[in-house]
This record gives sequence, structure tokens and C-alpha cells, in this order.
Amino acid sequence: MLYLLLSVLCSVTIANLLMRFNRKGRRSILPVFLGNYMVAGIFSFAAMPSRQLNLPLFDLVLGILTGAFFLLNFWVYQRSIVINGLSLSVGVMRISMIIPVILAVIFFQDKLNAFSIAGIITGLAAFGLRANLKELHNLLWLLGLFAVSGLTDASLKIFKELGSGMEAGFIAIIFSSAFVFTLGAILLGRLPIPLSSLIFGCLLGIPNRYSTVFFLKGLDSVPASIAYPLVAVAIMLLSILSDLLIWKKQAKARDAILWALLIISLILLNL
Repeated sequence: MLYLLLSVLCSVTIANLLMRFNRKGRRSILPVFLGNYMVAGIFSFAAMPSRQLNLPLFDLVLGILTGAFFLLNFWVYQRSIVINGLSLSVGVMRISMIIPVILAVIFFQDKLNAFSIAGIITGLAAFGLRANLKELHNLLWLLGLFAVSGLTDASLKIFKELGSGMEAGFIAIIFSSAFVFTLGAILLGRLPIPLSSLIFGCLLGIPNRYSTVFFLKGLDSVPASIAYPLVAVAIMLLSILSDLLIWKKQAKARDAILWALLIISLILLNL
């Protein structure tokens, strides 16, 4: 459970750093992600034992696909925000955690008790409350975001069950391939790479890497069917808290209901 908490803290740190970046004006975020994946990849290779330099083909292919999903997930998320708004996109992205949960239960025989099921349903209700259906303009982008986000998360569970167990090597492949894909997107789009954006991305690289490292370690002791909703709920809960305390967002009555649902969900998932 400690590793999952650390993963949540890393994810919330990333979200707040990105919020700070976005407040400085309209700039392309791809150079930020380039620096992010570059540093995450370098640190991952540096931490990789020499025996993991020869990854099995399955780990290699899954790592490259996951790296592609990382970038694709970001791109679809950005497009969905433009088309359907932020709250609806965030809600759908969190609801997509049901994909790895279903995968874990059906294919990998993870077990859910009545409390866990109630916690997942309560969490889904909270994510749905966060979404503003008035912002819906294109259902196709939301379905794409739901599928890509869910499959990106599910890839980590697939590795835990079917991979070689060489986590350090797998993580290194994820971030290095994401770096290559991001660089390719920048070159194809002929986007400038401001040094300030690249440096900012480098700062993101460390918490981004460890959010994945800690989550994979957390799956060693917590079933995926519990870990995914638990992390999703905790991230949203702490994100709302940081909105209030750091970014001085004004709380509304709806936020109180959302908070209550998220806390109830967390309690049920831990029973």
C-alpha cells in the first residue's frame, strides 16, 4: 500500500507542475514531454541491472507499445479537452480505470469482495459527477480517450502477469520509446523546442518515472482490481485538495458531494 501512496504523490506532483506550466501562457507541451521522457529514460537505464540489457521479445514489444500509448494517451487527452472540455475529459479518463479492473478480474482471476465492488461503483459515481455533460460535443473523442487511457493502464498489469519480471528494463523501454515517439511528433510538426520547456520537462521526468516504478511495485502486494481504482480515487482526491490549497480554487456545494463520495470510495476499497 505504501508504494501505491508514493505513486499517487508522484502523479499529483506532476499534475501541479503541469498546472504551473500551463499558467504561463499558451505553449506547446510536447517539448516538455520530450524533456520528461528523456530524463525518465536516462534514469531508468542508469538504474537497470546489466542482466536486464537482454530483455525478452515480449517485454520489448510490450514496452514499445506502452511508450506509444503514453504519447497517444496524452494527444487524445489534449484533443478531447479542446473539443469536450476539461471536466468531462478528466472524468472519462478516470472512469477508464474500469478497463484494467475488468481485465484483472476476467483474465487474471483477481478477486473482488462486496466492499471493493461498492467502492469501485462509488468512485465511478464520483468521476461521473466531476464530468460536465453540457461540454459534450464529440462522443468519438471521449470513447477514444476512454479506450486509450484504459489500455495504457492495463499494459502494466499485463506485464506483471505475462512479462519476465525485469521491471527496470521494461520501464526503461517504455520511457525511451516514448521519447523517440515524442521527438518524431515534434519533428513531423516542425515544432520549436524552447530550452525553458525542455528544462521544465526534465524536472517532470523524475516523478513521472517513479510514479510508474512505485505503481508496479504496489501491484506486488495489492490486487490490480483494487490498486487501479484506489490510485484513481486518491489522485482525484488530492488533486481537488491541491486546487483548493495551492491554486485557491473556490469550493462549491458539488465539490463537497464529490469529496464525500471519494472518501467513502477509499474507505470501502480498504475494507
